[in-house]
Amino acid sequence: MRSIEVSLSIITLFVAINYFIPWLSDPVKYKVLPMALVLIAGAQVIFEGFRWQLWALFIAILILILIAFTQSANLGASIAVGIAILLALISIIAAKLLPIPKPYPITGPYQVGTTVAHLTDSSRQELYGNDPDAPREIIVQVWYPAEATKDNEQVQWMQDIEAAAPAIATYIDLPPFALNHLKYVKANAFIDAPPITTDDGIPILIFSHGWAGFKEQNIFQVEELASHGYTVIGISHTYGAVLTVFPDGRQAPRNPEALPDGVSKEEYDQASNLLVRQWAEDIGFVIDELEIADHPSTLGLLTGKLDLSKIGIFGHSTGASATAEFCASDPRCKAALMMDLWSEPVSSEAISAGLSQPSMIMHSENWDSLDYPENNYGLIGDLVEASSGEVFEMVIQGTKHYDFSSLPLLSPLAPSLGLKGPIEGKLGLEIINFYSINFFDQYLRGDLQVDLAELKTRYPEVRFGIRP
Repeated sequence: MRSIEVSLSIITLFVAINYFIPWLSDPVKYKVLPMALVLIAGAQVIFEGFRWQLWALFIAILILILIAFTQSANLGASIAVGIAILLALISIIAAKLLPIPKPYPITGPYQVGTTVAHLTDSSRQELYGNDPDAPREIIVQVWYPAEATKDNEQVQWMQDIEAAAPAIATYIDLPPFALNHLKYVKANAFIDAPPITTDDGIPILIFSHGWAGFKEQNIFQVEELASHGYTVIGISHTYGAVLTVFPDGRQAPRNPEALPDGVSKEEYDQASNLLVRQWAEDIGFVIDELEIADHPSTLGLLTGKLDLSKIGIFGHSTGASATAEFCASDPRCKAALMMDLWSEPVSSEAISAGLSQPSMIMHSENWDSLDYPENNYGLIGDLVEASSGEVFEMVIQGTKHYDFSSLPLLSPLAPSLGLKGPIEGKLGLEIINFYSINFFDQYLRGDLQVDLAELKTRYPEVRFGIRP
């Protein structure tokens, strides 16, 4: 709970309990304490912002104010005070179970800046929108090492969260309003902060989210990588993301027909491969935009500061499929990181070709939503066997599919909601960040001090050389 919320909860309970203390004077009981309660409640709304978890607390406050106004001391008033205490406790529990998460701490030497760009690929038509002649449009968000100043504003965790929160909540089987409080969550990055000055260009990483994901879904990872000197570009894959909001206010929700239900396996495989090819083309299009000399619309203040010879691609689930699809055929990919790779949508050509660049495949121990695990992991084996680049394959014990995202940070209820495995606390995120940084440091930066073979024993939860 936020600081004023905590104070308000404590004082509400204190005021309620004091109605049963006979030695308090009436002016204190019916005027001073209720007035303090009103002032703190007002401060909470003004300085922190109201959230739905506080409804019960504010109803309790209203009950206590009404009792103070009437100065009642009968049995009915005592029952009302008891109800107020119960409501305050309910609100405290709700606020604890669905808190406002703090930014996941970054450990690198740099602060992080961020900027957002709207890109249109006129060479491709949108596959999943209502207008078959519309060009492909995507939103990208960039995180980069920065020299933030006091004039730079700290960014929200997710752009357009007020529109996206109901869609995310519904997708993970919560009531639509359940995540509305996330509009108060801040990230570590600062909006349009000036990038660092460096003699060498900044290496580039491109992130592809999972089905019904969003470009900020791995904020714990992209900000950490940026703090260690990488420019990270997260793509919102329009109509595959949970919601894409364009600068003019247009909203493009996830189109479920992209992965249709009730069709044959052959039809589903064709549909999923079409989706993954589109996402791989999104990755290629972003790199094309970066390669256009002095192209200010893509990254603006980062133009001319990037090292286009050092590009890594990483993704989660369907985004990992897009990573494999792209890196199997495009030599601009110099290193590939795939988290809980869903290999079935990857084309047979990509599987047969394998990956010529170094790659790391991180598996959860239990991806319980996978319908045909033997097929998925079999195809991963074929991809690894065909790859000529060095491949590191690992299982993080105690994790589930969504442990490779920021969703476990949303609530202590995450394990019960299926958003987190039994791995302790934030340990899974720490492990993911550790190996992500060391992998890209070795194979993009050529850091000779990094030896992944020696790092294999760093975390006992990690088992290299196997898959589930």
